Amino acid sequence: MDKLTLVVVAVFFFSLGACQPLVEQDFSPIVTATCKAGYMTIKVQTNSTFLGALHAKDYRTPSCLTNGNGSSQAVLVVNLFAPVQSPEYCGVLVSNKTDERSLPIAVRIHKTLELADDKFYVITCGKAGFKNAKNETSLVALKILDMDKKRRQTKVFYSHPYIIRADISRPDGTYGIRVKSCFAFNQRNNTVQLIDDRGCPINKQVLTPFVYSEADGHADATLFSMFQFPEHQEQVHFQCDVGVCKGGCPVLNCDDDFVTRAPTDGGVVVASTSVFVLQPGDPAALAEVTEASIWNGTWPLYLAIILGLLFLLMLILNVFLCSAMSCSCSRSQIIEKEPSIIEDYDPYRSWHGTHYSSRYSLNGKGGGYRSGGSTLNSARSVSTNSDHYAIVESSRNRDRHHPPSHLGYPKH
Repeated sequence: MDKLTLVVVAVFFFSLGACQPLVEQDFSPIVTATCKAGYMTIKVQTNSTFLGALHAKDYRTPSCLTNGNGSSQAVLVVNLFAPVQSPEYCGVLVSNKTDERSLPIAVRIHKTLELADDKFYVITCGKAGFKNAKNETSLVALKILDMDKKRRQTKVFYSHPYIIRADISRPDGTYGIRVKSCFAFNQRNNTVQLIDDRGCPINKQVLTPFVYSEADGHADATLFSMFQFPEHQEQVHFQCDVGVCKGGCPVLNCDDDFVTRAPTDGGVVVASTSVFVLQPGDPAALAEVTEASIWNGTWPLYLAIILGLLFLLMLILNVFLCSAMSCSCSRSQIIEKEPSIIEDYDPYRSWHGTHYSSRYSLNGKGGGYRSGGSTLNSARSVSTNSDHYAIVESSRNRDRHHPPSHLGYPKH
């Protein structure tokens, strides 16, 4: 009995000693990721069995979560182009400036619990770059342009031709590029190859080879007719591998069966873009065509018309203001002259006394009338108004002609 107890105690302490390093050991997973065909593949490698969870941060849906199965590795595949309403959406962040796509992830020790030792990472897939001769980072972008090469397209029309361009930022003339391994795919991961790994088109009736312009720093290819997948899904994605050649890539001749691959000593970067394919009869397509027909190439004419109307409006306003100012000046001059005119023709200007003394002097006698209502030396009565008029006329004649003082009013 004592031996059995001793064996049990020994096994217990041995197990405790063996488990102690696992408890104290730090949780340090190794996370790697690759991006291809619109999907991000995340791999987590641990130094022991992994029974936790690997998922997109804040998303635990089946498309965004994988649980450890007891091995030392876990893999999670995330759709980078899933729309927000889709069950495959895992919170992918898209940079409008660089078109990079990032995904915050969480690597948890336990499947359900959130512990302090859980690890968090941000995985980024997007425009890779390379160092040019000036030690600057040059990025490669893939764009869909109209046939005039003036406007980038995010919505394209089915069966219409377009230009696919691989563009280098900060070109310095030291490095050239060759576009190869191009393919198109949709959200269901249906893929069609467009350019092979040499840089030659699979079908020359669909796409031409990319031609690089050293002066402009971009390579263009013509897509003769925009296509769509049988599922009639609107969004189509394009992805290409862009090889960087120091000193320029050799001229590509796809007619030769033995095309040599360009030495990509500057590395290979991945570029991608997405467009929505519209049918010609769709309302969105009609709105797009109307907007393009209004503004594409005719905006200088509309700008000139608007400026002309504004100029005409300002001219009319100036004429109106000038007319108003001239009228106000004329009125002020008339108001200034009116007092002098009244003063010249004022019949009362020369009278220094009262009306009664004036009438007394007109008669020449001391016995003149004392009231404005009586007559001059007569028994007849005359109206006051006539009498006043006679006085005014006499005063005016006296001022102008100075008649003799012995003349009086005519006797009736």
